[in-house]
Amino acid sequence: MPLTSMPTYDDIVVLPAYNALTVPPEFEDRNGHMNIAHYLTVASWGVEHAMQAAGVAPDWHETEKLGFFTAEHHIVYLREVHVGSEVSVRVRYVGRSARALHLQAFLLDDTNRAVAYVLEVMTVHIDFRTRRTTVWPDGLGATFDGLVAEHDALPWPAPLSGSLALR
Repeated sequence: MPLTSMPTYDDIVVLPAYNALTVPPEFEDRNGHMNIAHYLTVASWGVEHAMQAAGVAPDWHETEKLGFFTAEHHIVYLREVHVGSEVSVRVRYVGRSARALHLQAFLLDDTNRAVAYVLEVMTVHIDFRTRRTTVWPDGLGATFDGLVAEHDALPWPAPLSGSLALR
């Protein structure tokens, strides 16, 4: 199933920036742009920071023996990003179940005011004592529900791949 229409840079930039950086020279590949591995790395750092902003402590896995794993993801490369470009990651919360969270991370090329990359993620909540999925804590689940509702109210639809779904 194809992606729904892509929102514009101006649509997405209203979301908080959870990761921002200047693309360093070591991210460049032989093609003269940021290597594909770094698109994923930068976007996943943004997801990590968004989860922290929602209430997941950086040391949650140590203190609470809880965490989250990526179960599935879908990637769309839309534009080259070059060394020296300013980029940021914006996260949209799409949906939540008792044990999973569906979100999207948008890598924006802020230098050129363009959407460069979309990482659609299905993450699951893990109990590290059993290494199995478990329900989200009530407070965190409520926070995610609020973020999903807030993002559902955005004036643009989430450009979903159709290949990921909450179960």
